[in-house]
Amino acid sequence: MSRKYDEIKAFLKAEALKPESRLRMPTIAELMRRFHASQSPVSRAVHDLEKEGVLYCRRGTGIVSRSGAAPFTVRPPAEEAGRGNVAFLCVDYFASTIWQMEHTLNAYARQLGFTARNYRLQRDSDRSGLLRGVARTENLRGVVLMSSADHLEDGVLEQLGALPCPAVILDSYFTYDELPDNVSLLLPDARANGQSCIRCFRDKGHRRIGFIRAVPDGTIPQQMIAGAQEAAAESGIELTLLSGAIKSWESSREASRKVTLDSLGEIRERELTGLIYIGSAGAFAGRRVLWEHGIRVPEEVGILAHGDDPILQDCTPALSSTRTDFTAMSRDALDILAGNLPRQRERRYPAVIVDRESIPHK
Repeated sequence: MSRKYDEIKAFLKAEALKPESRLRMPTIAELMRRFHASQSPVSRAVHDLEKEGVLYCRRGTGIVSRSGAAPFTVRPPAEEAGRGNVAFLCVDYFASTIWQMEHTLNAYARQLGFTARNYRLQRDSDRSGLLRGVARTENLRGVVLMSSADHLEDGVLEQLGALPCPAVILDSYFTYDELPDNVSLLLPDARANGQSCIRCFRDKGHRRIGFIRAVPDGTIPQQMIAGAQEAAAESGIELTLLSGAIKSWESSREASRKVTLDSLGEIRERELTGLIYIGSAGAFAGRRVLWEHGIRVPEEVGILAHGDDPILQDCTPALSSTRTDFTAMSRDALDILAGNLPRQRERRYPAVIVDRESIPHK
């Protein structure tokens, strides 16, 4: 192989170790420009790394890393073992809330004496195939399926219903008209959260607010928008929806940046004094766009992120946010599997406002 091929392959292997590579890696065209190479060595390097299980490449998806795709097991201390196995099917996505839930699930499983068997759900994962394997686990006491922004197929719900144990859909992005008797749905209280966001601005004297939705469509964003519209109507607030199309597994940060950029004219024309972003990464990116185009935060426009992240407190100004207790949600999932909590068709978790520096009084 050529030296150029070796350089490209080494670069891609290093890039695949970065957490953000689960969402996006350089395209073929970008690699050709970076290495001043023809398509041949670039395509060979990508093809070979895909065969080695390092990368995943499909039309419409681009190149992403397969890092972390292998299942792993977390065992309890020997003196606490013996309660059986639980299976966690966790979304392999670059988000601190997902890592938080995965940590809580495994840590609490150890405390309860379960052996936790972890599986990664990537954008190309076969949920049905994984569940068939999980169903063959000896002494299976329960399954937690972490939701992505994809609607679960009827076949997957039927597989969960056929399990000889409780199952929990964690942080669900959708609601379902029918669920098997052994399945519980844990999800944010999106309608209440939308109402809280509006009231936060209302209580500080804001009357013209924009709602930026740069996430995939689903029950959760729909209910949050509905709650925001209800609270805005009750409070006499003018609410403007500023939305952009995004598919499951795409970057909400990049989408929020684009929606904010495309909406600058409307923000100025309507004299909006507050913006609500679904997602902390989106709020972080949107703040940057506003600053780049001369709109001062918070002096001219306040920002509230629906979803908290430690990085928000280190911004200038520190961004206000909503915070859902994903630790409690994850712990409840294990308590349902252990029989410490009764099975509930739906259990919703409201968020609290974390008031920092980005929403001024008017």
